[in-house]
Amino acid sequence: MTQELCYRRTLISALLGASCLFANSVIATEAVQPHTAKPGETWVLQEDRSDEFAFEDTGKWDFQPEPFQIWTWSKENSYVEDGVLKLTASYDQHNRKFQDGCNDKTVYDFPLFFRSGMVKSKATGTYGYYEAKIKGADLHPGVSPAFWIYSFIDTTLKEEGDIQYAEIDIVELQQDEEDPTHSDHNLHNIIVKDGKPQWVRPKPNPETHQNLHNLGFDPREDFHIYAVNVTPDDITWYVDGQQVGYKKNLYWHRQMNVALSLGMRGKKFTRWDCNQFYPVDVAEEDSGLPTTMEVEYVRVWTQE
Repeated sequence: MTQELCYRRTLISALLGASCLFANSVIATEAVQPHTAKPGETWVLQEDRSDEFAFEDTGKWDFQPEPFQIWTWSKENSYVEDGVLKLTASYDQHNRKFQDGCNDKTVYDFPLFFRSGMVKSKATGTYGYYEAKIKGADLHPGVSPAFWIYSFIDTTLKEEGDIQYAEIDIVELQQDEEDPTHSDHNLHNIIVKDGKPQWVRPKPNPETHQNLHNLGFDPREDFHIYAVNVTPDDITWYVDGQQVGYKKNLYWHRQMNVALSLGMRGKKFTRWDCNQFYPVDVAEEDSGLPTTMEVEYVRVWTQE
């Protein structure tokens, strides 16, 4: 039995009240360290934002966060099964409140066509090492399995240079319409500039916000480990323990929630207009839905 498997089984058994012991304490100590931990470093697991998904821990996670733009998150699409978190995108026509940016108005019965799965941690944090073991969704293109951390948007921050919003995309998979082996490891924020809040997005600002990577494997076929280490000075991304991206930490100092989600993406389901996504109506039989991403675990550590 590998250290990783032993660790997962032990945590699950403990949570369920079963009796399973490690062969020795060294395995347990080594297993709970980040994959990039160096000898002599002390990392402390943050249990309020970590989970082996032995059961649906509603005290730790929100399984149905508030909808945002075209994404309607549904509890039925976010569930734990056989020790794995499963987030599913499904075809489901419905109407709800939607902020129509192109027409600068709120529409209270806007037609939408999909529901999907997302979990969001109830606890927040800033600096630390964030890691999850994820298998992508079988559908491509059209959806993006994602692991990210983000703050709420604080519009009371109005001084020049204030950061109203901070987001670190630890990984976004399968966004490339042509090649599912490309991954995104990006940054977003809202900064007050010239007296107004302005979105700063990756594509127009690749020098500070964008990291693109060729994984060298198809993330739909197996589980892989995606991680980021956030310090006051630096943000460093990893895949399977290998560094794949780096940026200086210029703006990402807000308290942030941990999120795992399966978002609708690509021309098949979305169009980008007026700085936001709009839905594309596609027939259910042509959608390729449902499709599901899977997460074996998420772990967050801070370094002492």
